[in-house]
Amino acid sequence: MKHARTTQRFQAGMSLVEVLVATVIFVVGILGLLSANATALSVFSDARFRVDAALLADRLISEAWVDRANVAAYAYAGGSVTAHRISPWLTDVQRLLPGSDAIVQVVGTSLRVTVSWQTPNGERHQHSAVATLQEP
Repeated sequence: MKHARTTQRFQAGMSLVEVLVATVIFVVGILGLLSANATALSVFSDARFRVDAALLADRLISEAWVDRANVAAYAYAGGSVTAHRISPWLTDVQRLLPGSDAIVQVVGTSLRVTVSWQTPNGERHQHSAVATLQEP
């Protein structure tokens, strides 16, 4: 009987320790899931901006391809775009990409479109597309 009481006293606090350990493991797991969720959201936003930039650059190249006779009018190095041929396109760039800017270089029949933007965490990214606009 004395042996049973000693064992019972020894194990009296073990349930509390087990609950605390289980709680710590659970909290670490939840924090890991929250961290993974934040990383996934950041990567998703970055991928969306990259896709938007690529589609916008391709759209301008397609417009210039159709209007090859006026390809020189697509050149843009910044500044005012009020009466410029690419002003609707540039409005879309600024609407879809945060902190965005674009440069369009025309050299002969070569067209280089560079779209840059700034992610919400402050990183600067850019996408460039080059096309040669030849007569069919």
